[in-house]
Amino acid sequence: MEAGRAAIWPRMEPFLLGALQVAPSSKLGLPYLRKMAIYVRTRDGCFPVLGWPRWKRIACGKLLLPEDVAWLYFETFDLLVDHHPQQRLEWAERLSQCSSKSELDHARNMLSVDTLQFLLFLYIRPLFLTLIPFGITACLNSGKKQIWAQQVEGAMKRAMIARNTHMAPAGSKMVLMSQVFKQTLAETSDKLTGASIKIHRCSEAFIYLLSPLRSVNVDKCRDSTVVLGPVQTSVHVHSCQNVRVVCVAGRVAIGASSHCTIHAMTPTRPLLLPGNTDITLGPFHTFYPSLEDHMASVGLAVVPNVWDQPLILGTDGLTSSSNNPPSSQDTAHKLLPPSEFHTLSVPFQMEGDTCEVPGGLPPAYQAALDEKQKRIQSWQKTVMEARLNKEQKRQFQELVELKFHEWLLDTGHRQELYSLIPPAVTSLEDPKEAATDTTRVKDRKHSRTASEEG
Repeated sequence: MEAGRAAIWPRMEPFLLGALQVAPSSKLGLPYLRKMAIYVRTRDGCFPVLGWPRWKRIACGKLLLPEDVAWLYFETFDLLVDHHPQQRLEWAERLSQCSSKSELDHARNMLSVDTLQFLLFLYIRPLFLTLIPFGITACLNSGKKQIWAQQVEGAMKRAMIARNTHMAPAGSKMVLMSQVFKQTLAETSDKLTGASIKIHRCSEAFIYLLSPLRSVNVDKCRDSTVVLGPVQTSVHVHSCQNVRVVCVAGRVAIGASSHCTIHAMTPTRPLLLPGNTDITLGPFHTFYPSLEDHMASVGLAVVPNVWDQPLILGTDGLTSSSNNPPSSQDTAHKLLPPSEFHTLSVPFQMEGDTCEVPGGLPPAYQAALDEKQKRIQSWQKTVMEARLNKEQKRQFQELVELKFHEWLLDTGHRQELYSLIPPAVTSLEDPKEAATDTTRVKDRKHSRTASEEG
């Protein structure tokens, strides 16, 4: 294989160097890639594979990048490489055993990437919306309409849902969901497995995609909740407002968004890109029966999990790389206060062995849940000890039900709960054997915490 790389290099080098001459400028170091191409050609130990120590020397010493940004590029490229899931799990275990920076550096020093592929990745990075054979355009032109296992009736006239999974090769499968409005959609099937998902301009929607996925892009959505199966590479939230995303992912990135909440389990530090306002980061707080099997299939483990250590990138590059919680001056993001924390229940029947949040909850959030449970038990005890007679119990029950329904109506939770009640038991079985007619559903008003508190 190395001999093959060496044979390819002479043919690719003129193209790469020529492309770098006209490469668009970037404040993250792209103008200097031509220097790097010349450097790796003339230095031992840089070709055909490039190790982290050598890349760090190039990035920090010659391209003048901060070490965190250098690692960001290196790690992001490695996420895109089709490693076997077992290799990713072994890498996650190795990282989880690092108790100091020196041990972490030693582990990173063992990583290397294909030099030529890495250079091309650095060059084409700003051009990833470029037309590709199995991209969005091809998905729309020759894709198939998706039939959902659980589809809640709403305003679907303007919705566009298509896929190319019937014709695209592995790694190029795509599902596009655009302009879904006041809908609850849910699916777990082989059609989604390994696919890249594009969720575009959806509003007041609840979307459950409970299969192992390759990547997810949530773009220009508002007032919606997106619950995802494990995502092998990255989840990118861009230009969204009042959106909640729940995911296990190789990487999470948020940019140009406001009033969004991200509940994540991720082995890499979340990226907060420019243009964010009021972003809340919280721990992953849900499960479904086949979640752990899906995580293993894409090589994601419960440790390391650095959801609460964001890397903040501004327009001029890295602005913060602190591992500490955000300070009072950080207005763009915050960590979810434990007092506001609730778990989320996936309201569908599925087969599998997972019966709790993988890896458990952070101690502070588990303690907050335990305290709420104690208050519930205390209230129940007070009611039991009140020794109400039959008429008083009836009046008390009516009052509680009245207040509860008022709360459901005021918060918008009532319509959300009603929309999840199908004619029969709700299940996410593959719709191939089910009728293609959609299940009964109703429109409803969206609320960010509906599924949690409901």
